[in-house]
Order: sequence, then C-alpha cells, then structure tokens
Amino acid sequence: MSISVIEVNGEKVKAMLDKRLIEIFYDICIKEILKDNRLGWNPIKRYVDASYDWWESRLKVVPEAQKFRTSGIDFEFEWKLDQMFMGVVATGDKA
Repeated sequence: MSISVIEVNGEKVKAMLDKRLIEIFYDICIKEILKDNRLGWNPIKRYVDASYDWWESRLKVVPEAQKFRTSGIDFEFEWKLDQMFMGVVATGDKA
C-alpha cells in the first residue's frame, strides 16, 4: 500500500492506495474508453489528463484515484495505459 499526501481545496489529505485499487481505476477507465468516453495521458507530467467534470464524476466512484490527477503511475501498469490510450492523437490546443 502506498500513501500519498495531496491537496484538496487547500487542505492536505492522505490518500492510501494499494495496487488492487489502482488496477480497478484503470479497468474503469478502459471500460469508459470502450464506450467512447476518452481522456488523455500527459507524458511529460506522467498523469491522467482529463477535464474537471470527468475527474469529479469518476472520483465519486473511486475516490482513491485522486492520486492520478496530479501524479504518475506504477511501471507495472504501463500496459494498461497502452490499452487506454492506443490510437489517441492530440489535436488543437492539446497537441
């Protein structure tokens, strides 16, 4: 289990995640992508790049996923990112 300290609305809170919760989050993302609900991966900052509304709705389901709003992933799960973002091309101001 890993413990991350994050800031939420100006307050520092601890988020405890184990690998199973991380895997559940990735699986949820993959299911959303299969329904054509896309998000992005920021390779420079190494975190999931999605709109505020997307994050707010998903964090209601998996609050522990807050960590991925601002920090990277475990190398072991990189293959899941391949599934999540395969064929995604940045356009417009996101390119």
